[in-house]
Amino acid sequence: MDLHALIRAEAPVAEQQRALTEPVLAALVDHGVHRMIAPKRYGGAELGLPEWSREVQELSRSDASTGWTAMTTTISSSLAWYLPQEAADEVFSDPRALIAGTAAPLGKAVEADGGYRVTGRWGWGSAVAYSSWVIGGTLTPVGPRLAVYPREDVTIHDTWHAAGLRATSSHEFSLTDAFLPSRRAVWPIGITPGIEGPITVFPYFSFLAVGVASVCLGVARRAIDEIEALAVEKVPQYATSRLAEQTGVQIELALMEARLSSATAFLHEALSAAWDAALTGAAAADPVKARLRLACSFASGEATDVAQKAFAAGGGSSVFESSALQRCLRDVHVAAQHTVVSRRMLETYSMLKLGLAPDMTRF
Repeated sequence: MDLHALIRAEAPVAEQQRALTEPVLAALVDHGVHRMIAPKRYGGAELGLPEWSREVQELSRSDASTGWTAMTTTISSSLAWYLPQEAADEVFSDPRALIAGTAAPLGKAVEADGGYRVTGRWGWGSAVAYSSWVIGGTLTPVGPRLAVYPREDVTIHDTWHAAGLRATSSHEFSLTDAFLPSRRAVWPIGITPGIEGPITVFPYFSFLAVGVASVCLGVARRAIDEIEALAVEKVPQYATSRLAEQTGVQIELALMEARLSSATAFLHEALSAAWDAALTGAAAADPVKARLRLACSFASGEATDVAQKAFAAGGGSSVFESSALQRCLRDVHVAAQHTVVSRRMLETYSMLKLGLAPDMTRF
């Protein structure tokens, strides 16, 4: 079965069990989705980020939770570029191994021989339950680090009872007094990476914003697909013509398409500009980074509104579990709640344009 057909077929079951199904997980790994932007040394495809964004959009169009899982695991696999080679070989030598986690430095480390002893608890652990290795942002005596722990060190807490993205299994996870070798702790800013490449020049903290925006765009595209299909079939109660023949629906659908296409084009343009700079080995200038984050937040907001309008246009048909429109509505709203695409990002862009010297350290 085609990958996208499989994802769509399995999505209702995944939604009910709050976890991706085994056939989908196996297919994602078989297709190398989890290593789309990882180095070729570890079975990665080394996709450029504009192409990666399009792939995430298409996967999310098939199912938001699957697209989100692909997005988070590929971002996590980018650590293969930054880790010292010994650590990268340890974590990524198995080409089928997944890695996922949370960057927030909620782990507390104390020095130990050869590394640290770490205790912490993290939220938003998308795909951690499926992973062989887990990233937990950790505050060490020398500053915050993205630390990598074997899955057996980690306890998962069943906390992901959410309105949308239900099958991402974004549970909380914790570890207690776990040993962390120094080699498996890295901060991906201002270092010499283990493997050089354009991705290590791209602004690291923009990865996730691009990924979240790409998921949102894909879900909104699915919502348009669904309302188009419904419109040519449905004659609303007390009406004599199909939705497709009603002027109001025609105008609404055209505006949905225009808004989504515009937001998608803006993200692609801003992302391509930042990626082109990375291809030359040059760090993106602050205006380029700010414009990219503007595009990410704008895309997420527009996608949310488009999915809302598609849901409303479907009328009563949208509210049933059998309708993908209700799932699109819930999924895109949950995705767009992520802090990396919040409306606060718009302030930073304007402050920079107006000469107010915003804090760009997380851009």
